[in-house]
Amino acid sequence: MHKSIYYTSSLSLVVGTILCAAPAMAETEFVTDVAVGVGASTNPYLESGPVESTASGSISVAPRLRITEAATTFNLRGFARIEEYERDFRANNSFGVNGSVEHGLSERTEIRGRLGYRGSIVGVNDDFFNPPDVIDDNFLPPIADDIALNGLNQRRHSFQAGVGLSHSFSALDSISVDAGATAIRFADSAVQDEFNSFNQSIGYSRILSDRTSIGASAGFNQINYLGQRTGDSSIISPALNITHQISEDFTISASAGVSFARSKNLVGSTKSTDFSGSFDICRDKENNQLCFGASRQTLPTSFDGVRSQTSFNIGYSHKLNRDDNISLNGSYSRSSNSVSGISDDFDYLRTSVTYNHKFQERFTGFVSFGYSDSYQDAISRKANAQVSIGIRLTFGNNR
Repeated sequence: MHKSIYYTSSLSLVVGTILCAAPAMAETEFVTDVAVGVGASTNPYLESGPVESTASGSISVAPRLRITEAATTFNLRGFARIEEYERDFRANNSFGVNGSVEHGLSERTEIRGRLGYRGSIVGVNDDFFNPPDVIDDNFLPPIADDIALNGLNQRRHSFQAGVGLSHSFSALDSISVDAGATAIRFADSAVQDEFNSFNQSIGYSRILSDRTSIGASAGFNQINYLGQRTGDSSIISPALNITHQISEDFTISASAGVSFARSKNLVGSTKSTDFSGSFDICRDKENNQLCFGASRQTLPTSFDGVRSQTSFNIGYSHKLNRDDNISLNGSYSRSSNSVSGISDDFDYLRTSVTYNHKFQERFTGFVSFGYSDSYQDAISRKANAQVSIGIRLTFGNNR
């Protein structure tokens, strides 16, 4: 425990020092989105058993700050969302902040640092709100959706820190090294497990042509569950990667590898081997964007230890005219293959469609429809269908 605290404190101190070194004299952009809306949901927390539909009102604030100079880029993004329900539901309050800095030591070498925090209730469709409660995590270690906790109304707090370095040996070859730490805590940890994880990775990339690059990477993740020996795990994940630009607006990237996991149990340890990889294909045109992605990873969770997480995502946006646009998002996730082998598989589906109309340059109205459902053997849940309507104001300045 003391060793884990030491590593977390040391890494946070390093990243904090980097973040505080943001340039004083530079180009500055500060923008804040404020959204107010009303809506209705059939089962906002995906609770089991009979649930009555409810109306709600919400307000969200999403500020972002960007400071750039010749060799340094500093970003700070955040969100705060409060949603109150008409019926006797727990208030859906979500908060998050993420700060990063990238600094070029030379033409070939760059260092970076990032800190992040998010607090939200597991299983709420936050990612599809307007504006979405999403912060770019970039090179921070991925956090599992933990869909096994859907319907339990558990508020999860995630704390993350990361540092990294990239170096180009030539115009064609480069290497990157990253280290990160994640701490998962809950307001009430009676059901779920809290843990710390420490992640290190190294990657190599080579440009084959002006459209194609290949590479290889290897990651190591050490997970320590609090207050228990069972579940403590180590994961090694080597992979091969490729990125190819099919055309000017069409890009594909993929990785394939294996995850080797070893977890402690009551009588010793359990080993597992599983496929890991990802696939993304995106088309970015002037008036519309389409992206499809799929991934499979072995990740620590707060229910039944280390598990495989498989996900499929699709996003589409289309600019109808100067003032109107529509966006569609969908994702399907499965949590399976727990190393301990105790629990069953869990599935989670969520979709949304949003229409935006710009009344003025900084004044936008929106209508959003969403659907989400969680599937688990022996547990019956009513799906959540939601609709919301509201306005979004943008404040800020560029300097």
